[in-house]
Amino acid sequence: MKKSVITILLAASSAFAASAATLTPMNGVSLLYVNGQESESKIRSNDVESGTTQVVVRMDKKVGRGSSQSVYTSAPYVITFNITGDEVKINHPVARSKQEASAAFRLPEPEWRITQDGNSLPYTTEKLKGREGVLPYSGMNELIADYNEQRGITFGGESASEVASVTATVAATATTAVAASTPKAVEKPQAVKGDARSSNMEQLQALYLKASKTERKEFRKWMIDQE
Repeated sequence: MKKSVITILLAASSAFAASAATLTPMNGVSLLYVNGQESESKIRSNDVESGTTQVVVRMDKKVGRGSSQSVYTSAPYVITFNITGDEVKINHPVARSKQEASAAFRLPEPEWRITQDGNSLPYTTEKLKGREGVLPYSGMNELIADYNEQRGITFGGESASEVASVTATVAATATTAVAASTPKAVEKPQAVKGDARSSNMEQLQALYLKASKTERKEFRKWMIDQE
C-alpha cells in the first residue's frame, strides 16, 4: 500500500506542475508570501497555479551611489492579480536613490511594475498593516492571516487562518495510511476494511492537493524516507 500511496502522490504532483505558472521576483524585490503561505524562495522563481493570486512583497534594494549607497527596505505590500499566462515578473517601483524610493512609497499605492509574458498585468495593492513597536512586522504570517480573515479571503476552500494547519493534518493522515501497511497489518488483513482504506486514500489525496508546493515537497520526501 505504501508504494501505491507514493505513486498516487507523485502523479498528483506532476499534474500540478503541468498547470503551474512561474512567479519571478526581479532584482531588488523580496517575494515573502504567496496565497497566504511563505514563498519557496524570496529571490528566485516560484511555481504557482493559474488564477487569482495574492503575493506579499517588499523592496530590498541598494540605492544611491558611492559612499551614499545604502539598502532601502520598504514595508511589505499585499498585491493581487490574475494569472492566465506562463510567467509573471514582479519589479519594484522606480527607485534609483533613497529620496526617489521614499517618494515612491509615500504614495497610497506604489507603482509596482508587474508583467505577464512581457505585457503589463493589472493588479491591486495595499500596504500590510504592522503592529505597534520597534518590530511591526514580526510574526508576519499572523498579520497576513488576520488581513485575509478580515476581508473574507480564502485559498483553496480554506480560510486564511486554517492554511497554516495543512502540514500537520497531512502528516497525521499519512501516518495513519503508512501504519495500515506495516507487517502487523499484513498478518491480519481482516482487521482493515476496504472502505476505510479507500477513505484514508481519498482524504490523503485531498489534503495533499490543498498543501503548498513546499509542503508537498517535504511530504514526498517524508514518504520516501519511510521505505
